[in-house]
Amino acid sequence: MKSFRRSIISGLLFTILGVGVAGQIPNSLYFMPGVPQSNRINPSIQPGWGFYIGMPGVAPLRFQVSSSSLGFNDVITYNQEIDSLVTPFHPLADKDAFLKNLKETNYMLSSLGTSLASFGFRSGKSFFSFDITTRVDGNISYPRGIFDVMFDGAPDGSTISLSGIGVDVNVFNEFSMGYSRKDFLLPGLDVGIRGKLLFGIANVATRNSVFDISTSMEAWNVNSSMQMSVAAPQSVVTFNSDIENEDPFTIDSTFIDNASPGEIVRTFLNPDQAGLALDIGASYRILPQLLVSASVMDIGGIRWKNTMEGNFDFQYEFRGIEVNPFTGVDTTFVSELTDSLINSISFVTGTPYFSKLNTKLFVGVSYYPIEKIGLGLLSRTDFLGENISQQFTGSVNMTTGKFINLSLSYSYMSNTFNNIGAGLSFNVGPLNLYLISDNIVSGALNPLDTRSVNLWFGMNLAFGWQRAGKKAGPVDRPLIL
Repeated sequence: MKSFRRSIISGLLFTILGVGVAGQIPNSLYFMPGVPQSNRINPSIQPGWGFYIGMPGVAPLRFQVSSSSLGFNDVITYNQEIDSLVTPFHPLADKDAFLKNLKETNYMLSSLGTSLASFGFRSGKSFFSFDITTRVDGNISYPRGIFDVMFDGAPDGSTISLSGIGVDVNVFNEFSMGYSRKDFLLPGLDVGIRGKLLFGIANVATRNSVFDISTSMEAWNVNSSMQMSVAAPQSVVTFNSDIENEDPFTIDSTFIDNASPGEIVRTFLNPDQAGLALDIGASYRILPQLLVSASVMDIGGIRWKNTMEGNFDFQYEFRGIEVNPFTGVDTTFVSELTDSLINSISFVTGTPYFSKLNTKLFVGVSYYPIEKIGLGLLSRTDFLGENISQQFTGSVNMTTGKFINLSLSYSYMSNTFNNIGAGLSFNVGPLNLYLISDNIVSGALNPLDTRSVNLWFGMNLAFGWQRAGKKAGPVDRPLIL
């Protein structure tokens, strides 16, 4: 049990100090209705195809890394004086420049998705779509105060709050069905809705994070508490009831080898850890060339039942380090601190709890002055618990020919303006391929300054293309012909 607690502490420290890996929908997709999966970002969007079916695993495959405040060059910098790379903790590093990048609360956003099945079809003014996707969504938050204390210490007689450390990760399968309708009630008004059935696989979530340091000339008093909830498939992970005398859980590493196909399906489509979510969207054509639209994605969450709860309750009085000129530094406090950290962690069998998805709000406007060139502006807001992430994207969509089409975008995201993206798609016979990223250009030119990278790659078989110029006028002309 003690060794398990030690590994938990190491894992928490690695999580807090490490880099989050994520995948999300690129903003550039919002103005690319020629891509069959464009309705993933606004369910009111109707692709230009009469029918499409996605290739399993790549319809689409999506990935992103995103940090609100720090890129590689903010953490590792070159110092000309010593001709070496240094971290912010080096004596010659520019600590003020490092701290300037940090907000009061910072986050690392995460999500990864791969499509197992995707298809859609048109019926008159209606469009239906179906998708099965495996998703990993999560975020890590941490306060700037951690680094303030590391660099500058704490003034005597003060109380410093470092609250705000948190982790929230969801791993689940998503079955969704979307429906959109053109000219709903009013000419030019398109509406769409997508219902999602969620089957939870695993979850880690922290709450009630408190970390306070009170200082005086005699001692520093640390008071910290945090609750963590963990959920996992019952057939793979067993949370033990006699936690004090054994490790909190056991993992059946032979499950995949020994389980029947039915047991594997029930594990990853477990109705006991299920949830619901909803996407809604609307688009309205004010003028033949001007379209405004909005959507809200991932309203809902999952209820977890096979759970464990961990409690971190830590109080410590630090009275300094004793230095003896003959024996050196007294390091006994290190073992005392380690033991205090280990003993501060306790586990209990969990009760069912609910975890929300990271809800997203999109508001966009597009203008097509001529048939082959369109301009778009998009606002995106991610709601990450108590934190909010704001992004803005401007794009130019160009139809350059029958087979190859381009989109160029410029975005404010991760508190930086250096995000130049592109979308490339082409259609050869029924085969449709696309590659979209909000910062693939800037990432290729200057990868060390990039704080966010996202990528969507997709392959579809698509049929029944309707040339927009024959139906809805220039504003509907798609990216892919």
